[in-house]
Parts: sequence; C-alpha cells; structure tokens
Amino acid sequence: MSLAQAKRFLIRKQMFSAYTIAFAGHAGVREAVSELGAVQIDPINPFSRNHDHVLYSRVAGYSPAMLDRLLYEERVCFEYYCNALCVLPMAEYPYFAYRMHIEQANCQWSPELAAVSMSVLDKIKADGSYLSREMRSSHRTAGWWDGGEASSKAEKVALDTLHYTGQVMIAARQNGQRRYDLPERIVPEDLLQTRVHESEWREFMVEKFIRSYGLSQVNLFRFGWTTPKSQAKATLKGLIARGNVSEVSIEGVKKMYFCHRDDLPLLTAHLPLPAAEQAVFVAPLDNFLWDRDRLADLYAFHYRWEVYTPPAKRSYGYYVLPVLYGENFVGRIELKAQREKAQLQVVNLWLDDARIEVKDAVQQTAQGLAAYLNLDLHGL
Repeated sequence: MSLAQAKRFLIRKQMFSAYTIAFAGHAGVREAVSELGAVQIDPINPFSRNHDHVLYSRVAGYSPAMLDRLLYEERVCFEYYCNALCVLPMAEYPYFAYRMHIEQANCQWSPELAAVSMSVLDKIKADGSYLSREMRSSHRTAGWWDGGEASSKAEKVALDTLHYTGQVMIAARQNGQRRYDLPERIVPEDLLQTRVHESEWREFMVEKFIRSYGLSQVNLFRFGWTTPKSQAKATLKGLIARGNVSEVSIEGVKKMYFCHRDDLPLLTAHLPLPAAEQAVFVAPLDNFLWDRDRLADLYAFHYRWEVYTPPAKRSYGYYVLPVLYGENFVGRIELKAQREKAQLQVVNLWLDDARIEVKDAVQQTAQGLAAYLNLDLHGL
C-alpha cells in the first residue's frame, strides 16, 4: 500500500478529537480505553500525567476523576503491566491473570523479602487495603527502581512484587500513592473464576498487541506482550495462516508490518483525513509513539523522550511532546504548569513547518489545553 494510506490509517486509528469526536464524557473514557487496548500510566506531571493527556486528547469533556471512577469505583478497568503499567479493561483480567501466575511461579524471593511479603499479605487479608507508607519497618531493600541500592522500604518492594505476580491489585490511589488489596475484593467473581489455556493466552496477547499498535513489526523487544519472543512470532505465524492477521507491505518501507483483520477495512479505505483546525500535542508515552522506528519509517520523524537524559545531553528538553497536524508531525513543544501563578507556560516550541495555519492550529490547541487545566496560557 502507499505510504500516505498507511499514515492516514494510523492517525485515524488513534481517534484524536482534533480530527473527529469519537468519545465524550464518562462513558467515552471507558470506550476509549477499550478501543486503545491499553493506556500507559506515568506519574511525571509537568502539566498533566501521561495517561490523563492520552485520554484528554481523545475524549471530549475528559477529567481525571472519570478515569478514577472507572478504576476504583466501578471496577471496569484495572492497572497491570502490558506495554508498561497500563489501564486495561477489566473484561480482559483472565488473560492477564494467566501471566500473573507465570510471574508468581518464576518469582525468586530472598528469604527476608519472602517473610515481609507474607506479613504484608496477612495484614491485608486481616485488615483490608493498605498503602505501603502505612506499614512501618526499618528494613530497607532494593526495588527495581533503586539501581541496586537498598534504599526502599521492604514493604514497598514486597507490595510491588505482589502486584506484579497478581497476589494483590491496586485498589485506589491517594495523592499518587497506590493502595493495595486482594484480587477477590476487586475483580468480579465470574472473571476471577475464569481460566484460560496457554494457547488462548498467547493468541489473545499477540492479537491485542497488533490491534493496539495498528500496524506492528516484530522487531520490537516487547512484541506480542508474551515471552519468549520466538513463541510470540510462532503465534503470529498461526494467526496469519488463519487470516486473523495480515502482512502489510508499505511503499518505500523495508520492514514488513502486520495488521489485524478487524482493522483492514479502515486500512484499505481510500479516505482523506477529516480537516483539523487544531494540532495534537501527543503525550510522550501515547500509544501512537510506542513504536519509535515506525515514526521514522512512515513519518520521517525521530523522537526521543529525554526525561531521563542528563540535561547536557538533551537535544530538546525535559518533557517534550511531538506536535501532529494534518498528516504529519510538524514540530515539538515543551509545556510546564506553573500552578502558583495559574499559568501554563510554553517553555519551548520547535516548528519544522512554520506556515500560518500550523501556528494557528498550535495556538488553538495550547489555549484549549490551558482552559482544561484552568490556567492562563503564557509564552506563545
């Protein structure tokens, strides 16, 4: 297929509200999570957290309280690892529970951490949900985030591992901190009792991966969201043979991409994109940006999130968002909320396309974002 057709398909697949209003309000948040497949969670908040900005970019009238309600009150979504820690539809819990059981079987606890984890589980069973800060201990150990140094409270590390292995789940968040509880107090009984076989799990995860990416290539290190990658590739081969997945050759692109059959009508439709008067400031961990090679292959756009890059080595800035307009990425923008001044500050703007219509579109998007955050726009 043509490069232009592939580019338009991927943009349509994202359902950004700048192009068309596909989702609105509380019900729209649930629909958006289901359609996207997963929404990546990240706590960094220079103006808005990644998961909130992903949904704000797609759901008319979005507010973070809507997502909290779905997760922690209605229990129609849950938090677990997919691309990374993500918001996922609760209906898919049985498939992720299969992976949790694998992780639990493979988990190698140190004797000290095993004892702490048993104590933590006993407290939750007896007393109900807990924040790690509510569990007092002077013992320190190394979490995966500590770079090998024993600087985290043992209970925090135990809870994180218990969550990864499915023995506890995130029941709520208080000021960003996770509150954990047992799965049987969170997951609906019918889903809790549903069992899937290994082949069902592998096929589900590979199909979910390809749907979520839209167009996927197998060189991604997390391809298929299952391990080992060789098994994910074998599963893909079977899905292709049965017609569930199709190979897609794109004009001028060396890699072979793959598309789920459910998306083929949209992929093969020769339709122009809806006219957009606004740009999209794409969140750094947005689904659209998960495959950075694809950005280069299809859009000739090279993007690197530089949050963890030392300042002296950054090409652009700390928290920089790609700017999408029409069929192309037209630049980058760095934003920061200065809440004490009630301002949304445009720290930097780099435009590769300086046409008046592009500048106007960026201005409208920035003003809309500032209004959503209840801030005044400055610096643009």
